[in-house]
Amino acid sequence: MNPSLREKKKAKTKLALLQASLELSGERSFRQVMVEEICQHADVSKVTFFKFFPQKEDVLLYFMSVWQARCHLELLDAGKRGWEAVRHVYGKVASDAEKHPGIMLSLISFLAEQKMHPWVPKLSETELWLLFPERDCPEGLADVTLYHIFQRCVTEVKEDGQLAIGITDQEAVVLLFSIFYGAYLSAHLFRSNDYMAYYDMHLKLLIR
Repeated sequence: MNPSLREKKKAKTKLALLQASLELSGERSFRQVMVEEICQHADVSKVTFFKFFPQKEDVLLYFMSVWQARCHLELLDAGKRGWEAVRHVYGKVASDAEKHPGIMLSLISFLAEQKMHPWVPKLSETELWLLFPERDCPEGLADVTLYHIFQRCVTEVKEDGQLAIGITDQEAVVLLFSIFYGAYLSAHLFRSNDYMAYYDMHLKLLIR
């Protein structure tokens, strides 16, 4: 594709604000990062920031949009399916926690305050083009969500006869979400940096 200069500038600015937010967070909670800091780090005005993100926490939802797309492509490239794919998803959270431990906790906190799961923004073709410049993105990549990823994994697990007896497909998807957020929080509460160990501890309850 060959996006217009306007679209490229818009996408680059939005991604720059995300990157600045991640770099400034580190071990801090995202709540402690000020919009002024993010704008200064990305060399963007506050007016521009709020044009893209009406509230600061919207950056967290945008982070999930990018994270989901990366995760989906990694699974496709590695050819992983079933429980192996699920462990890859959790492993990605664990590895990302080493670089930005405060982001997931901030996301969990934000989601807990919402009355319903907020809408995760859909990435534009230009944003995907900038994020993955060296590859052709599969059709429908922007529509992929963590729910779709878990749903596909559960279907594969069931086809392989590896889903614990008595658990329905929908229950399994819900439990995978519970583990996605809950195991991470449990590790934090028990002051452990071995997030993957906590994911595996919970995940084995679903494996037949």
